[in-house]
Amino acid sequence: MMDIACDACGKRYRIDDTKMKADTAKVKCKACGRVIQVTRPQAAKDEPAEFDLGLPPLPEAPAEAPAAPAQEEPPEEGFGPPPAAVERKVRFGLFGKTLIVMLLVSLLPFGLFWFLTFRQMDDHIRSDSEALMAQTAKGMVDQIDAWVNSNGALLRMAAALPEIAAMNREQQEPVLKAIHQAYPFMYLVFTVDAAGMNVARNDNQPLVSYADRHYFKEIMAGRALSWQSVVGRTSKVPALVLAVPIRQGNRVVGVMAAAMTVDDVSKTIATWKKGATGFAFLVDEQGYVVAHPQKKFAEARENLNATPLISAFRSKGWTSNTAAFIGENGRPVIGHARSTSTGWVLAVQQEESEILATMTMIERFVLALLAATVLLVVAVAWFSARSLVTPIMKLTDAAERMSLGDLNVKVAVESRDEIGLLAQAIGRMQTSLQIAMRRLRRQR
Repeated sequence: MMDIACDACGKRYRIDDTKMKADTAKVKCKACGRVIQVTRPQAAKDEPAEFDLGLPPLPEAPAEAPAAPAQEEPPEEGFGPPPAAVERKVRFGLFGKTLIVMLLVSLLPFGLFWFLTFRQMDDHIRSDSEALMAQTAKGMVDQIDAWVNSNGALLRMAAALPEIAAMNREQQEPVLKAIHQAYPFMYLVFTVDAAGMNVARNDNQPLVSYADRHYFKEIMAGRALSWQSVVGRTSKVPALVLAVPIRQGNRVVGVMAAAMTVDDVSKTIATWKKGATGFAFLVDEQGYVVAHPQKKFAEARENLNATPLISAFRSKGWTSNTAAFIGENGRPVIGHARSTSTGWVLAVQQEESEILATMTMIERFVLALLAATVLLVVAVAWFSARSLVTPIMKLTDAAERMSLGDLNVKVAVESRDEIGLLAQAIGRMQTSLQIAMRRLRRQR
């Protein structure tokens, strides 16, 4: 059996060469009507013996018998006209590669810059906010200490007066009343002798013993200034008692003290605000509220020792301390606590989201810019890959059709770049194949 093909249409047939009478025969193509001349292949000379299978000779066909009609055979794979549709599967094409390359080139530097720059900016904003918070707290503490020291200095000057040093009620009361009149926030000014018994007072109330008071004991033990936070019996608000020694020569003969409201100080602290969530509060040495933006805390003398900020402050040994914690509303908070000269604790705090609001706004803008960049890169990559893939697919289709025998396919790529040069080369190859096929047909 031998396979032949029509030179005109490419139709293939299978011929039984053993039935051919002569070495040549003519067969008419059923598709186009062209006469095909068939030549029986000659056996190779000096054929090796191992290929002789020892089969009996085939019977000769009768002389008058024409050549066997050509049997139509479906074309083998790789020959004949191209199929109507050829499925092409590309696992990872130019579009994916172009997209990944463009994303890496454009977004990788941007991502690294964003990560490094914003991380540093976040650290700077946090440190600057904490430093500003600590500076604000220090300013308030200095103000409280200055107020305490100025009142202590006033009491020392009064205790040094001869009328006070005389430890006589008739002589002391006019001075105590004059101090109260000049400084109304000192609602009680009084003196105590060395035994702790009240000597004189400005409010004309009965004399009582102060021997069990903490400030009295400290002054008699040798301290130059002592204090104690109390709640006024009539005002029901936090108050501070300052006490200084009364001396006759080098000998301490009594104590002069003044119970004063802290309204001036507490108003400054309670009204301080920063943004929508920043506020300050003041607690005494035992943790009870002295000043707070919420009046109910001050009026009820709430103890805030268990709050995260005050607890962290006390665990650090009563030194200035900055801490991050979760507030009552469940949001992260940054706070700073600092002690005063009286042992009170001033605390300033603000929600972290508000402190980093500017950073958050910039970060959202950058993320939006990043998303827009990704969309732009995808669009550019799509158009770029399409401009590359479309002509390449056209050339691929043309080459495939040419490989299947269709030499008249049109190579419709007219670009002037490298792909255009490839199209020109394929066009020249197509022309060369057409010339070669015409020459081959003329030789036959």
